[in-house]
Amino acid sequence: MNAGGKFQIIINLTFQNNVNFQKSYLKVDNFRRSVMRVLNRISEIKFAGLLAVIILVASVSGCMSSGSDKNNSSSSPDAEVTLSPDSGKNNSSSSPDAEVTLSPDSGKNNSSSSPDAEVISSAPDGNITFITTGSSFSPIITVTGNPEIQWVFEDGSTSDSASPTIDFGSRGTRVNTLVVTPWSAVTGINIGYDGSDGGVTPGPDTIENLEQQNVIAVTGLENVAPYLQVWASSYNPITALDFSNFTALHTIECFHCTSLATISLRNVPSLTRLCLERCNISYLDLSEAPSLADLRGAAQRSSTYTINWGTTGAHTWHICVGANPDMTGTLPSGQFPIVKDFYVWNGNQSGTLHLSSTDLIRVRANDNRYSVAVLSGCFPAGREGFVEIYNNNLTSLDISNDPGLLHLNASRNSLSQTAIDGVLQTLDSYGTDAGRLDLTGNAAPSITGIAHANNLTARGWKVQTS
Repeated sequence: MNAGGKFQIIINLTFQNNVNFQKSYLKVDNFRRSVMRVLNRISEIKFAGLLAVIILVASVSGCMSSGSDKNNSSSSPDAEVTLSPDSGKNNSSSSPDAEVTLSPDSGKNNSSSSPDAEVISSAPDGNITFITTGSSFSPIITVTGNPEIQWVFEDGSTSDSASPTIDFGSRGTRVNTLVVTPWSAVTGINIGYDGSDGGVTPGPDTIENLEQQNVIAVTGLENVAPYLQVWASSYNPITALDFSNFTALHTIECFHCTSLATISLRNVPSLTRLCLERCNISYLDLSEAPSLADLRGAAQRSSTYTINWGTTGAHTWHICVGANPDMTGTLPSGQFPIVKDFYVWNGNQSGTLHLSSTDLIRVRANDNRYSVAVLSGCFPAGREGFVEIYNNNLTSLDISNDPGLLHLNASRNSLSQTAIDGVLQTLDSYGTDAGRLDLTGNAAPSITGIAHANNLTARGWKVQTS
């Protein structure tokens, strides 16, 4: 300790074999790993006064020494940890902040003009941990280049494969860890996928077919946040996922993850496909996913379901959030200018449904409480548009300028005779053939309306009215 009350603690962790350094590092007990995690994150902590650190390291062969100016050759496998109230004797800064250096070369003097703590590490920053409950574990990771892959499984066995298989022999809760050096090589993680709900056909060039791996939790994904592009965990009993700041992530496949209750999607600018069909989500925030194109979020098991769209929607072509009778809030149907498929059946929706996309193909909005539906101009000629909006409270239905609408089921609503006659007249005016129209459960058409219905029937339409 010098005259200013400053001090350094230097811990040299010496391993006999530099080649086996990574394996030894991964196999140490959970306590040492926890300590190293703290050290690796110490840069996030600002110290207001004198720092006192006591580190107990067990089960690691090596030596412990102190000093700030020890010189070691660059080829030494030793690791140095330096903790100092300042940056060392050779640093002009008088800041009381701390610096931590993890390096095979313990003799380097480090200086920093930043008052924050600095972490320099030659070892991987933590790992990704998969907690499983099955009798085996066969994950698949996709990597670029030739990175170093190190799996350490619960039973102590290891693997350097991107698609390892470990058979534990019996079911049980187990902790399995992954370190990839560098983390930037990891572009995909697959623990379950079968191409369900509009996903890509499973294959080596897309997402490989893989049975779910009984993963109940994953930690440490922040290691690949800037790099991961594809995540697949369909059918797994996982309960929570945090993809905050996954800036390269474009695909999330969580089909039928019935235990998944929480998913964080902060700052995901590249996300285009999000499959959460048949999960347990109660709140879904899409406001920081501006590129979202394909949302599959139907049939949640939660008692409530709220979606915060923010301004997202400019690139969205598929929306499926049906079979959610407890969903709160009305979908902002006016902010989807290129939507093709709009599925919100039995979604607790009311008021006005107003879609303006000229790319629209299919609408399934039945079993809600809409009172007005405006679909004018959504179905240009040749489109073969499909609309099911039965069992609502419609008193007004606008299908003007929709010559491509060939299937319309607006039965069981509250459309008056004037409204029914208007629908029949409009469809007749398009001169199209072989469509389907169901207006039962509304007012009966007038003589004029019946005449238009007969014209449609003569052109091969199947028409049903009250």
